[in-house]
Amino acid sequence: MLSNFTSGLFLVNTLSTVCDPVWTLGLHQTFLLLLIIGRWLLPIGGEITRDQLSQLLLMFVGTAADILEFTSETLEIENLRERHALVYAILAVWTWSMLQFPLDLAVQHVGCGLSVTTKRIFCLLLCRHSADLWNIGISLFIQDGPFLIVRLILMGHFKVINQMLVFFTAKNILIVMLQLYRLVVLSLDFRASLRYQSNSRKGGVGCCPCEPNSISLPPNDGNPDEKERATGPPEDSTAVAVERLRTKIFYS
Repeated sequence: MLSNFTSGLFLVNTLSTVCDPVWTLGLHQTFLLLLIIGRWLLPIGGEITRDQLSQLLLMFVGTAADILEFTSETLEIENLRERHALVYAILAVWTWSMLQFPLDLAVQHVGCGLSVTTKRIFCLLLCRHSADLWNIGISLFIQDGPFLIVRLILMGHFKVINQMLVFFTAKNILIVMLQLYRLVVLSLDFRASLRYQSNSRKGGVGCCPCEPNSISLPPNDGNPDEKERATGPPEDSTAVAVERLRTKIFYS
């Protein structure tokens, strides 16, 4: 028993010393694959459909690839492992980025009503664009934002500059700018929809452009009186009544 434990410990120490970067990268890859496959094998439940689950898994694959690029590109820098505080910071950011995998809100859309008051505008915005705002929040505060901060610290403070670090830093900057642009677009669209809704209510128009203003009755060509009642009263009912009375007197 003791000999088996000693041999296993010797094997782990040999792998850690001989191929430390390969061993670390292999553990990261295995962990991320297990997260994706495990979420795929879990029961779907009633809050998410199969279509939403497939979208979520595809997004997880791209996220896992970006996280692997972050760890492999930063931890393989020369003389970086000698600075333990920087290594701990990189691993802390990597651990923080793992929090997005257990959360399934990225593809869920919350239904909400059309009624709105000035006190509940922010709640209505969260209700209508919950999935988009969730994706923007994940990108800014869990993945691309922290990755960008770490890479800027490496380039600015520690003077670590190489081709891959510059490329991924530019990519993070571009993603953050696009996410902020999408946030502005969502807010402008939301304000436009609220303005249209308020104008529609003042003008007596339905909240949706496809909804008719009123229900029209089908025409009845056989009976003029029914046709008149279906289309509504004429513009000058008094003149029409006088004309009918003259016609009746003339023919009598």
